[in-house]
Amino acid sequence: MRDPPQQGARRRLLASLPALLTRSVLARLAPVISLGELAACAAPRTLSTGAGVQVPVSALRRLIAERTDPVTGRCRYVAETDRARIERPILLARAGESIDLQVINRLPQPTTIHFHGMTLPAAQDGAGFEPIAPGASARLQFVVRNRSGLYWFHPHAHGFTAEQVYAGLVGLLIVRDDDDAEVDRALAIAPSNRQACAISDVRISNGVIAPYAPTAEECASGWIGERTLVNGTLDPVLDVAPGWVRLQLLNAGNARGWLLGLREIEGERRDQLEIPFHLLGTDGGLLPAPVALDRVFVHPAERIDLVFVARAGTRVSAVSLPFEPRNQMALMPRAMAHPARAGHAPLAAVAVCAENEGESGAVNAARRDGGAITLLAIQVAADYGAAALPPLPGRISGLSDAASNASDPASSSSSTSPPPRTRRIRLDFDPDAGFVIDQQAYTMNETGWVLARSVREIWEIKNSPISMPHPMHLHGLAFRVLRRQGTFGPARALATCGAGRVATDLGVKDTVVVWPNETVWLAIDGSLPADAAFAGAQRYLFHCHNLEHEDAMMMRNVVVT
Repeated sequence: MRDPPQQGARRRLLASLPALLTRSVLARLAPVISLGELAACAAPRTLSTGAGVQVPVSALRRLIAERTDPVTGRCRYVAETDRARIERPILLARAGESIDLQVINRLPQPTTIHFHGMTLPAAQDGAGFEPIAPGASARLQFVVRNRSGLYWFHPHAHGFTAEQVYAGLVGLLIVRDDDDAEVDRALAIAPSNRQACAISDVRISNGVIAPYAPTAEECASGWIGERTLVNGTLDPVLDVAPGWVRLQLLNAGNARGWLLGLREIEGERRDQLEIPFHLLGTDGGLLPAPVALDRVFVHPAERIDLVFVARAGTRVSAVSLPFEPRNQMALMPRAMAHPARAGHAPLAAVAVCAENEGESGAVNAARRDGGAITLLAIQVAADYGAAALPPLPGRISGLSDAASNASDPASSSSSTSPPPRTRRIRLDFDPDAGFVIDQQAYTMNETGWVLARSVREIWEIKNSPISMPHPMHLHGLAFRVLRRQGTFGPARALATCGAGRVATDLGVKDTVVVWPNETVWLAIDGSLPADAAFAGAQRYLFHCHNLEHEDAMMMRNVVVT
């Protein structure tokens, strides 16, 4: 690694942040540590910094949220096993495995850990109803019940989520199963050619990652950066071999949406060539079959699983192409100060939701949703006699098309099921109250929506024409996208999958973007596991995953009885 330039009084600050502020060329973004290697370690020590190490959940004992720098407010997760300490870990699990760990809060603010997309009992969901106080800890126990896919964990304390996620509290959980392994086998994907990446956009000021200091307007619209962190590392380059490359990508940003495409540069040529790719999966795992694409929208909290062919000796960039973000407000709502923040200072010594001065128009333009940004760089090794390229399988999972069987979002048909009821939901904009759901301000103890266990519903979600895109996330339950209507031009051009849907709508989802003036229909299944941990009413959340909107309480309780 090469240290960035250090200038003047910032020399000591830069020296304290080497893992975040250097340019890394990584042969493998996340090396795997085996159980044997963990057992062989001596006293607890840091095994890796920067990109992290893949850690089996069976070895995990503690997960710590800690602040690393009070000047910039940067934070990280640290995993502890019986004999090792791993910074910014990537967790590995198989369906049926158990997770049993202590969550330790070493932040000066309350926090939780929410395992996003996982089927969890409400008491283990980390949704913010019972935050962990500074210096305290809580036990987290659950069984992995989800399909293979890329899941993630992050803070969810009401009023603090946006700040803590931006500060670096983002972690990945990779769940694997037989279907997942078969894809890698069929495509002969080498371990270094499969990469899981949490990509966050951050702001850079004077060569360092800027603290979270949104203005009042940004607390209403969203905090957006102009550079990217990949698994906690600034602007890394992944080294891969020629052949199929599999990328599992999470948009871990606060508010920036992507129109993701792949671009290739060969040798000294400066022009970039578009690279087609195939979408394999979304939030909740593999699609029924690969879908050929050249671009795809990915909004905050959404995940995609894709493959492309890497040609020897080339350099590939994953980029977000410029697009119209459809921010349709004539004026912004006033910033909403969450009452939970009273008595707790920001992670850095800066103001939050205040009017900040002194940014240039050029910098502001780079920090607008819809602007072009490089997400990830990949260097392909020179050809060293790689084997012939295996063909892409025609089918990769047993998942069915939700639109052909709207009464069963889990894809198992049942002719005796009653027709699902329709719940109509409105995403509204109010200049005084901000963004709200069904024209109601949220309160933590509200009854919310009651969904009977094992009952299926269709949720009709309509976004106001005077609004902006809302990536809506449902805790506890997965869903399927049935139909879209009123989608705007550039997004409508990608709606090639029937019923107005885009390719990312074809899989199992926990987060879905709803554009202004668009209506989206979702198939919701209230079934929960027949397990004592799920006994009684389970209180979950439905909320916008633009994290500034979440902290401004654009959410509803969902109670499964």
